[in-house]
Amino acid sequence: MKKFKFFVFILLIIFLIIVFFYGIFGTGLSYLSSKDIKKNREVNKDLIKNLKINNKETIYDNNNDIYYYTISEKYQNQIYILKLELEDNLNYKIVGETLNIIKVNYNKPINIIIYNKKYYCEIKLQLTNLPLVNIEVENDITSNDSNSVFTYINYNDMQKFTNNSKIHIRGATSTKLPKKSYKIIFTNKDYTDDKNVYISNFYYGDSLILDALYRDPSKIRNVMSIDIWNDISNDFNNIDINSEFVELFINNEYKGLYVLTEPINRKKLKLEKSNDVNTSLIIKTNGPRTVGTNTDFNDIRNKTYIDYEIKYPNDEELYNNSWKTFLNLISDYFNPNVKTTDKVIKNTFNNQNYLDIIIFNSFVTNMDSCLLRNSYFYMKSLDDNEVYTQPWDLEFTYGHYLDNRFDEQIKSDKIYCEFYHENAKETNRLLIDRYWQLRKDILTKKYFDNILNKYKNQLNKGAALRDSELWGEYDLEKEIEKIRTWLYERLEFFDNYVKGLENE
Repeated sequence: MKKFKFFVFILLIIFLIIVFFYGIFGTGLSYLSSKDIKKNREVNKDLIKNLKINNKETIYDNNNDIYYYTISEKYQNQIYILKLELEDNLNYKIVGETLNIIKVNYNKPINIIIYNKKYYCEIKLQLTNLPLVNIEVENDITSNDSNSVFTYINYNDMQKFTNNSKIHIRGATSTKLPKKSYKIIFTNKDYTDDKNVYISNFYYGDSLILDALYRDPSKIRNVMSIDIWNDISNDFNNIDINSEFVELFINNEYKGLYVLTEPINRKKLKLEKSNDVNTSLIIKTNGPRTVGTNTDFNDIRNKTYIDYEIKYPNDEELYNNSWKTFLNLISDYFNPNVKTTDKVIKNTFNNQNYLDIIIFNSFVTNMDSCLLRNSYFYMKSLDDNEVYTQPWDLEFTYGHYLDNRFDEQIKSDKIYCEFYHENAKETNRLLIDRYWQLRKDILTKKYFDNILNKYKNQLNKGAALRDSELWGEYDLEKEIEKIRTWLYERLEFFDNYVKGLENE
C-alpha cells in the first residue's frame, strides 16, 4: 500500500511538472533535436504571420528576416523564459537549448525553429534594450508630409502605442546625407487635424523628431548636450527637452539607431497662446546676419536656412508686430558696428538665460551655433522686452566639427564662442561667478562620467553595432572615451582661462 501511494505521489509530481512547463512555455516539452525536426518535415516560411512573445508584440525586419523584441536592461546576462504565443498546432524549439530558456544577450540573434507535424520554419529573434519604432507609409518620404502610421513599442515601460501620423524629411544640409532625419506629426483618424498624444512618461504633444545621428561618430553629442543644458537651465527655467534612443523601422525595414526627441514649440517652452492682448514669440536662427530694424519680414518668412525663421505666432498681423519687436530688441546686439556693452546685453536678453547660454556654448564648443545659427530665440511676451535662448542641433560639439571629414577634432584649449566681453565688465563678472557655481555640481568629472557611462551602457548592447553595420563602421566605445578625455582637458583649460579673467 505504501509503495502504491508513493507511486501515485511520483506520478502527481510528474503531472504537476508537465502542467507547469506547459503553462510557462505554451507547448509540451520537446526532446526533438533540430536535426530531427528538419528531417521529417518540409520548409514552410509562411508557418507564422506575426510573432508575439510573452503576449507582447515584436517588430519584423523584412530585409534581414529578423524579429525584434524589447526586453529591459535588468535582464542582461540573466535567465529569461521565452514563451512564444503560437497557434495550438505549432511547437517551437530554441536552437542550442534543451528548454525554452535563454540567457539574455543583446548582441546576437536567437535562432528558433517553429514546427508542426508536417512543416517547419526557422526564424531569428533579436533582443534589444531600446524601444522600437515602426513607421508604415505608402508613399516615398520626402520634404512634404506623407500620411503614415506610427508605432512605438517599449516593454521596459510595458507600452505599445500606435497612432496616425504625417512624416517628412527634416533638416537642410542633412537631407543630402544617406541616413535621413524625420519629423512626425500626430493626427486624427482621417489625417485632417493634429492631435496631442501620450507616449509613456516620455512625451505629451503633437509632434516628435527622429534624429539620424549620422554625422556624429559617438551618437551621443546632441542628446548629451541637451541633457546638460536641461540641468544648467533648470536652476532658473524649468524646461526639459526629453529624448530617447530607439531602433527605427520604416515599413518593417530596419533603419538603425535614432534619437526620438521633442521639438521646440510653444507648449514645450511653456509660452501662453498668443492673442490680441498678449503675444509670445519663437524664432529660429538658421544663419548669421547683420540685422537692421528696417529688414522686410516678408523676405524672411518661411525661408529655410536663410537667417531668421519665425515659428510662432502664425497669424499674419501678430507676425508682423512680433517680428518688428524682436528686431528692435536684437538689432544692437548682432550689429557689428555697435559695441556689446552691459547695457546692450541687458536691453536684449533675459540676464540669467544669457549667462547660461554663453557658458554652455563656450564650454562645449558649440561651433555650429554661438547664437548665430541653430538656436531658438523666444519671448514670453512682447511686453517683457527680453529674449530667451534655447540651443538646438548640437552634434558639432566636444571637439567634433565638420571640416571635409566627419572626425575633425577641435582642440580643447581654445575659446571658439564668445565668452569674454571686452566692453561689458559687469557681464564678465557675472559669467565668472556663474561658471564657478556650475563647477560645483554640473561641470565636473563626476557628472560627465555618470552621463557618459549611462549612454555607453545604453548603446553598447548591440544597437550601435547594428547601426554601424548598416551605415558605416564606427567604434562607439572609442568615440565616447575621446569625449571623456576631451572634457577632462576642457575642465582644466577653462578653469585656468576663467582664473585669468579674474586676474584682469
